[in-house]
Amino acid sequence: MEPSEKAQLTGRFQPPEVRRRQILDAAARLAVDAGLAHTSIAMVAEAAGIAKGSIYLHFASRQELLAALQADLWTHMLERPAEIIADRGLTWTEKLDAVIEHWMRFEIDSHELYHAVFHAVASETEEPFEAARTLLAEIVDEGSSSGEFDLEGLDPQTVVEFLLHAYSGACLHHTDALTTIVDIKKLFRRVVGATPQVR
Repeated sequence: MEPSEKAQLTGRFQPPEVRRRQILDAAARLAVDAGLAHTSIAMVAEAAGIAKGSIYLHFASRQELLAALQADLWTHMLERPAEIIADRGLTWTEKLDAVIEHWMRFEIDSHELYHAVFHAVASETEEPFEAARTLLAEIVDEGSSSGEFDLEGLDPQTVVEFLLHAYSGACLHHTDALTTIVDIKKLFRRVVGATPQVR
């Protein structure tokens, strides 16, 4: 085995994107286990199995690392919905269903991490949240324009804000995840006046 191959196997020399992923994964584990407020760069380095100084090759500060962790989760939450909206084979009602289900499953499956990253530490930017708002606004506007949705005189912006926030409580207090997701999709169809309301 060549020395370079051995180094790859031992993990001493990893590509930057692999090392960055290791750091973010370690930070995510610590966010759940210890809480971000109590998570230091040294702790992340130890959890990732790397030298403390190596983290600063990827993140200039602890705050930058936390911001990157938040951005990483937002990417997970927004990439799939963007693909759903671009799918011409889906109706706008089906797109609404799929986006909300994606977000709910993420919050339910990753509740502790979601809470630690988005509620325990304030985000420095509203940009990702604005992206989610814009995404929902497109669904509501296009669904209304196509005749699939009937808002019955409701202000579209109010509808978007409701959709953006209304499912979170159900994620926290559900007794059965599948039933909760199905019920929320039905309720959201009623809010936008989707036809048919239940498939």
